[in-house]
Amino acid sequence: MNLQHLRYFLAIARTGGFTAAARQLHVTQPTVSSAIAELEQDMGVRLFHRGRQVELTLEGRTLVDYAVQVEDLLDEARERVAGGEPRPGDSFRFGAIDAAVIYLLPEVLRDYVAGHPEVELAIEVGPTSRDLVEEVLANRSEFAVISLPYEHPRLRTLPILRDEMPLVVGATHPLADRRRVRVQEIATEPLILFQPDSVSRRIVDEHFADAGFTPRVLMEMRSPEAMRKLVEAGVGVSFLPRISVAESIATGSVREVRVTGLSIHREIGLGWRRGRYFGPTVRALVEALLARYDLVQDWHSALDS
Repeated sequence: MNLQHLRYFLAIARTGGFTAAARQLHVTQPTVSSAIAELEQDMGVRLFHRGRQVELTLEGRTLVDYAVQVEDLLDEARERVAGGEPRPGDSFRFGAIDAAVIYLLPEVLRDYVAGHPEVELAIEVGPTSRDLVEEVLANRSEFAVISLPYEHPRLRTLPILRDEMPLVVGATHPLADRRRVRVQEIATEPLILFQPDSVSRRIVDEHFADAGFTPRVLMEMRSPEAMRKLVEAGVGVSFLPRISVAESIATGSVREVRVTGLSIHREIGLGWRRGRYFGPTVRALVEALLARYDLVQDWHSALDS
């Protein structure tokens, strides 16, 4: 059984004949007859009494009730999908690194939820960009806000924000009053760094390697908030995303120290599976985020390429 067969079946039931149904559907009469023969063979019953007049059998009358329900469901699905208007029960899932959830998304999500109260959101706050990308590639997340650069043949990305990763030390640290230090001085300091499998950690390691030094790693963590607190307490020093330490620098609870010859930054961006279709409900959230950085057109171009 297929939907086209049911369509032909209903047309015959409504017009009272194979020829009339074919004329209504703009197909040939043999096409309609062949489709009904296949439908009857598939179901193992006769659906019409064929004679001078075409009439439904008992089984045919039963099938009409179900076929009409299928037709109604298809019309509803077409209206709902093509119309693009969210309805109660609509839901989708996306991922984001914690810094994005804390610093980039709150106002965007506030406005989106206010404008789409019927949509249920599930946000996966991943420990690493890799975990979030895996969810996207497995089609369990619509998109993810991740640290860049991140390369994968099935992943498309769009940078949103360039985020410096300055060296920060506690307010009472011996280096707190220094405006600038050398790389070799930092290499001997106890460093609190991200876990080795994170994009941010890889960036730091590459910069130290390029400078010819190996950092002295005291702790490895995933949470920039926890790392900032440890720096404030004087446990160690760290290279942390500016968006997560800007307030602490402003209040003086941590100090930013420039490192000669070392300028570390990462990018926060959007990642999605190559070839992914975004319906209106999801697209509205993505565009609300990108509009803040004037990147909506860039995203459209990336989708079309």
